[in-house]
Amino acid sequence: MSISVKETYRGWTISVTAGKNKCANFSFGITSRSGYSQHVSMGGENENRAVERAKEMIDMEIALADDQ
Repeated sequence: MSISVKETYRGWTISVTAGKNKCANFSFGITSRSGYSQHVSMGGENENRAVERAKEMIDMEIALADDQ
């Protein structure tokens, strides 16, 4: 599997990879500046949806960090 999209959002790196997994065609990983990372194997049915979900997850991680 090769990375089809790699971009930065709010200081985090998003890597989207093509690959069939159940109902999803793409997975994604997010990595913070400090090196904290997470991977979602069922990221979305298309590349754009996987990027959207990655951004939603980053927003949630930032909101949770702000609450602490």
